Amino acid sequence: MERFTQNPTELLRLVGGFAVAGAIGSLINHSFSSIIIGIYEVIAGALIVFLEVRPPTEEQKALVHKYASFLHSFVGRGVFYLLLGVLMLNYYTILYVCGSVVGLVGLAYIGLHFVPAIEPPSTMQAPSTDVESQPVWQGPTE
Repeated sequence: MERFTQNPTELLRLVGGFAVAGAIGSLINHSFSSIIIGIYEVIAGALIVFLEVRPPTEEQKALVHKYASFLHSFVGRGVFYLLLGVLMLNYYTILYVCGSVVGLVGLAYIGLHFVPAIEPPSTMQAPSTDVESQPVWQGPTE
């Protein structure tokens, strides 16, 4: 418990575990839609664990920035977690619990966007880009 009082963002990192648990719960119900949603939740839960547990390298940040740049902001990550939490609200009590926790963390991220004193953690930093290394479009010269 002392670990959480020293660094409150540790609590937000547990959301990946809830997302994976909810995904496994969705896969238990054997209908076509629950299996498709469960696979999506497993992939999203793995992405959450990947992004929240340790700071990604510059190459990994560039990959996330290229394909999912919304995860570099509080609002983007919050809406992603909120939608994932709503998808989990099905079938079993454990899914309602996991979906509620993931959705509440999403709402917390959205709320953090409106607090200017809170700086994004290192896992949300966009990759550093050098202006000189960016491609430049040049028109035809005649």
